[in-house]
Amino acid sequence: MDWIDLDNVESPDDDLRFRGFDAGAARFCRGEGMWTAGDTIYFACTSGGSAKGGQIWRHMPRASTLELFIEPNDRARFEMGDNLTVAPWGDLIICEDGPSVDYLVGVTPDGKLYRFGKNALNESELAGAVFSPDATTLFVNIFTPGMTLAITGPWNKRTS
Repeated sequence: MDWIDLDNVESPDDDLRFRGFDAGAARFCRGEGMWTAGDTIYFACTSGGSAKGGQIWRHMPRASTLELFIEPNDRARFEMGDNLTVAPWGDLIICEDGPSVDYLVGVTPDGKLYRFGKNALNESELAGAVFSPDATTLFVNIFTPGMTLAITGPWNKRTS
């Protein structure tokens, strides 16, 4: 993986992405949530992938590696992952932003998906999941009506 230097990055003509693509930069579709865990950076492309159902990428700067972590292409299992965080036990927790019922989806380090929680209030997206510093509370937002939930653990290990 190599970095590309571009001039005029303020891009007053809104052409930075096109100039980047022309220079060989990677393309990502609707990049949204990002989280670091140790020396790894995860980020979501909400409508990326062949089914446009979402992708999660993993970047390891020290190893100079960027890899596609998951792209399920099965909207019944994973739909438009958006914000994400890393759980105290090491799994990713991803907030869905799909057109119907949204879930918190867990992903193990080896890429296995599981449903972790469900927005039972309405069909609004879940957003901003984060664990408290002492790992006892998971905070997650329901975009509409604009509420934050505080869900207590224990969150020290996966229970399924």
